[in-house]
Amino acid sequence: MKKHILLLSNLIIIFSIVIGFIGVVYKDTTAYQDLAEKHLENILSLADKDISSHIEESMTNPVMVSKTMANDEFLKRWLMQEPENDENGTYLKQLYSYLKTYQEKYSYTTVFCISALTGNYYYQDGFNKTISRDDDHDIWYYNFTESGHEYDLEVDTNQTKDNYITVFVNFRVESSDGKLLGIIGVGLQVDTLEGTIRSYENDYGLSVYIINAAGSKTSFTGNTDIFICKDDLPKRTGITETIQLNESETPKMQWHTSGSARKCLITKYNKTLGWYLILEMDTSSISGVFQERIKSNVIFMLVSLIACIVVSTFVFVNYNQRIIRIENTDELTGLPNRKQFSKQYQVFIRKHQGRRKTLFMLDIDHFKDINDTNGHIFGNTVLAAVGEDLRNEINGYGIAARWGGDEFLGILSVEPDEAEKIMSRLMDSLKSEEKDKSHCVTISVGISEVDGKLSMEQMVKKVDEALYRSKENGRDCISIL
Repeated sequence: MKKHILLLSNLIIIFSIVIGFIGVVYKDTTAYQDLAEKHLENILSLADKDISSHIEESMTNPVMVSKTMANDEFLKRWLMQEPENDENGTYLKQLYSYLKTYQEKYSYTTVFCISALTGNYYYQDGFNKTISRDDDHDIWYYNFTESGHEYDLEVDTNQTKDNYITVFVNFRVESSDGKLLGIIGVGLQVDTLEGTIRSYENDYGLSVYIINAAGSKTSFTGNTDIFICKDDLPKRTGITETIQLNESETPKMQWHTSGSARKCLITKYNKTLGWYLILEMDTSSISGVFQERIKSNVIFMLVSLIACIVVSTFVFVNYNQRIIRIENTDELTGLPNRKQFSKQYQVFIRKHQGRRKTLFMLDIDHFKDINDTNGHIFGNTVLAAVGEDLRNEINGYGIAARWGGDEFLGILSVEPDEAEKIMSRLMDSLKSEEKDKSHCVTISVGISEVDGKLSMEQMVKKVDEALYRSKENGRDCISIL
């Protein structure tokens, strides 16, 4: 009878262990998946900022250069006199030299000019051809001129460069009375832009697509690795659900299911370029990790149920602690994160009621240049060092958090003048440290006395304005608002 009771007890214990273990595995896997997907969203958001910045930097300059040429009085006079000088070699060389200068200065593939009066197509190396409605390749010219748009960007083959696929910037040249004199613009070989974007794809493990929504219709109907038409997006992504293209310049995140894989998309629209930018990342690798994780846990349970109780309990407790730490602490600097600071702010206000308090915000000067020049690993080292110095300088005075990116926010139980001294010591400390002999770390700081009548959001906005003033004043300084 006792044996049966013992056996029954053991079976109950074993059954309880198995059920408990399965519950722990399920909860652990679900939490891990949520955390992993949130991590993917963060990576995708960071990639969006980097890639968008590169695209805007690569294309905004050609737009501005084309606009400058389109408003050049020399070019306007030249085009107005071109019909009577189109066989004058000396006169034509003036334009070729003009176009060549811009082409060499900015290393563009092509710099071109089309006369609306004669239809002659010139580029930096000479005369190309005369535009004609009978030439299918010239459909872009008539579509653009008839659209009435000041400028547009288009993807087309470049007849002056062995029909390489090129991104063209087209700008209208008009007389003072609004009469169309011609089209001026530049061309950048698609491979150059796409090559850099591919490096981002490899670094972040994602796919990038661009849909040129505002560009004039051209004779080129194909796609490139990056530039695609809207109808081709489902095929490229493998997503059968409707993909909503975001009309705003604010990034919009979407999750979709494609077969057995979960895919995360970020979409947004650049009004200046007339381009939709789509970033895609799937979770196939994470799904594989989940399966391996479950198999390992089951095997471990079968090998030693007793050890599983000890290990699973330890892992579960440790995992919960880790989640709490991750949720409340910035991993890189060890400072509280934005969410935790919002909680601590109210506690700090109540604790130091009746005393003057100061809110400060700072960011690292030219941090993007630091990352671009020295790499993200060095940039992370700088962030960690700034966080450590900040924690040391305000110790005993208040609290600080990493607010986001290279921005830090904190509150001190001192008046603004004393807070300014503390921040000055921090700036001196950063300058004295040899984080890299080739780079001196400086920060810009905004300070504002806490007004008990204002909410935290209103105070953050106020101190952010003070920080912006420091940037306008040349950075590496403190502004009090």
